[in-house]
Amino acid sequence: MPAGEYIDEAHCHSRRSGPDRGRSAAGRRAGDAPTLTLTPGETVTVRIASDPAGFILVSRERGEAAGERPADAIRFIFTGGRQTMLQVENGYPQSFNYRARLTVGSRAASTSTCTVLPRIMVLESWPHPIDRLELSAPRLSDDAEMACR
Repeated sequence: MPAGEYIDEAHCHSRRSGPDRGRSAAGRRAGDAPTLTLTPGETVTVRIASDPAGFILVSRERGEAAGERPADAIRFIFTGGRQTMLQVENGYPQSFNYRARLTVGSRAASTSTCTVLPRIMVLESWPHPIDRLELSAPRLSDDAEMACR
């Protein structure tokens, strides 16, 4: 993906940053909640865009990540099976908040997420398989405490 683009509506669409960002070909304002879609077995590293809020793709791989937590980036490691886990590694000096929606078969529902404090990792888990996880509303903040919403 060329520099200056970020992920929107699953990982197969993108919007340009700059003066024309957020505009469709017809000139309408595009959606305000860019999403990043993960499937079990993926490791995705992103940077966070603030205006408009979104994910800037750094890398997308199959399998678990190796190596140190990336600096000034967020790494998601999504593993599946009878139980599903999402490992979120925050390489930023600020806290990271986001929203999540999970899909199982044809059903989708929002799920709670927890603040990821600066330079640490959190695990989110669900006691059942999940087909797809859609992340949205990424935001860096000065929150000093973990809160789950």
